[in-house]
Amino acid sequence: MLALLAIAVAGAALGATLNADPTRGRQAGASSDQCGSASASTIASVDDAVAQGIYEGELRGREVSADIAHVTGSQALLSALEAGDSAAVHSAVHAIVYTPHWHIVRLRVADARHVLADVGGPDVIAPVSGVLSRNGKVLGRYVMSVQDDLGYQKLVTRLIGIPIDLYRNGSFLMGTLEPAPPRLNESASVSVSGASYRVQLRTAKAFPSGTLQIALFIPDPAPTVTAASCAAVRLAAWGAVATNIAAQLQPLQNHYQDLVDVLHGTTGGPAYVVSGSKRIAGGSVPKQIPSHGTVRFDGRSWAVFSWEPLEHVRVYFLTPPS
Repeated sequence: MLALLAIAVAGAALGATLNADPTRGRQAGASSDQCGSASASTIASVDDAVAQGIYEGELRGREVSADIAHVTGSQALLSALEAGDSAAVHSAVHAIVYTPHWHIVRLRVADARHVLADVGGPDVIAPVSGVLSRNGKVLGRYVMSVQDDLGYQKLVTRLIGIPIDLYRNGSFLMGTLEPAPPRLNESASVSVSGASYRVQLRTAKAFPSGTLQIALFIPDPAPTVTAASCAAVRLAAWGAVATNIAAQLQPLQNHYQDLVDVLHGTTGGPAYVVSGSKRIAGGSVPKQIPSHGTVRFDGRSWAVFSWEPLEHVRVYFLTPPS
């Protein structure tokens, strides 16, 4: 339900969660050894995994599959291509992009020689492409995206709770950390408006081709965080993501299944919502799941992050291994 989250109010910041409870991970049987200078990279690995999970959802999520079917199954578009009618192709593409509840932000259609239509926003991320055919005959190709750059930026900021900037060809495009650093290096520290951040870089596809550089800015952890074990820091970072997502699904009691779906879709970790002995959201639950500690499930060992958003209701999130 990423479309739902895209219009939600931002949740609490990651750093606030870590600072509020840096010892939470010790309850998972973590070592008491201090994470120290490795704290920043530990947090960055979690944030990076979630940012990648969000991006993968824009490439291969359920909405993407549904919208590919809308494009490839459009009889108006296929008929226009078969007839070689450029005006009709453009009209069909326009209708597809602006159909309510179809989350297509840009669609480009070409035949063997030319681009016949290109409708949608200018700054678009995560394109997917394919063939348009009828009765086994290839009529053209399409490039489509369900997310623009601004939407991705908002999702990352809201779900993870950290600043993010996007760069194209080395130049700042948009973002939440301004003034944007002019040059970026992986794992480097930058200082903006008196705050220090670790830079985590990744590359994404731009529309219709080329790449974007995504810069995640992880705030320097406080001494209370670095004094915890790395397992504690990692668990708290995963927990911050979970509670950020929950904070945006309000009233939460109407969105328990959405919470479970988004958590699993963006992190790969199973999640469950339980009231007493009754499971009210999520898939199959381990026979015994502790409120903290570790649990063996699906052939793997998971550290458990859980909390009670409402009285007598507990959310369990099995955090992905490092």
